[in-house]
Amino acid sequence: MDDPELARSLAAHASSGVLSTLSTDPAGFPFGSVAALAVDGSGSPILRLSDLAEHSRNMAADPRTSVLITEAGEGDPLALARVTLLGTVSVLDGAEREAAHEVYRAVHPGGVYADFHDFRTYRLDVTAIRYVGGFARMSWVPAAEYAAAEPDPLVPYRADIIGHMNADHADSLVAFCRSYAGLPGTTAATMLDVDRRGFGVRSDAAEEPVRIDFAAECRTPDDVRAAMVALVRGVS
Repeated sequence: MDDPELARSLAAHASSGVLSTLSTDPAGFPFGSVAALAVDGSGSPILRLSDLAEHSRNMAADPRTSVLITEAGEGDPLALARVTLLGTVSVLDGAEREAAHEVYRAVHPGGVYADFHDFRTYRLDVTAIRYVGGFARMSWVPAAEYAAAEPDPLVPYRADIIGHMNADHADSLVAFCRSYAGLPGTTAATMLDVDRRGFGVRSDAAEEPVRIDFAAECRTPDDVRAAMVALVRGVS
């Protein structure tokens, strides 16, 4: 996937991030705080924040805000993907507020604090995106391309798919590298990533990871299972 798709996929399935505002006291300093969020169909983060929170007072004075979302994972945090969404926040009312609540409830059931009078619903209207895909992969993603990109539907299942393939089907990964990646000398292989179009594998017969594509897009774990069975059947 390209960077707009990767950035949008990472944001689409996020439930929290680092919210950065411009401090009012002391004035002008970056102020970071952890915030629960959900991302709507346009790629915009939705936040439910108390008027008593420091970041809410900051945004009331200056709506320029950013949200940093990071990939879950272990090991070196600088090797994990992350995306920073920059823009301005606005308080939602009426129909927009109710629609945003539906988005938020889907990610945080029971967490809208609808009966708390001091909570407001905010949307970050994204105008700039910085995507970092780990070491040596980074770019400024145009806002229009980010908004138009389709989030990858396999992101919520990615870790389970990778773990299952590496634990239970390492022999199939070796066969895939030999037959589909042109690496007949492969004796060990590890799945590194998966998305709706295919997956990345590290083979002991190559210095760089290889990419193996699915015959058709996979949108569910069952689709991936069927695609893997088809690949096994096609091994020569």
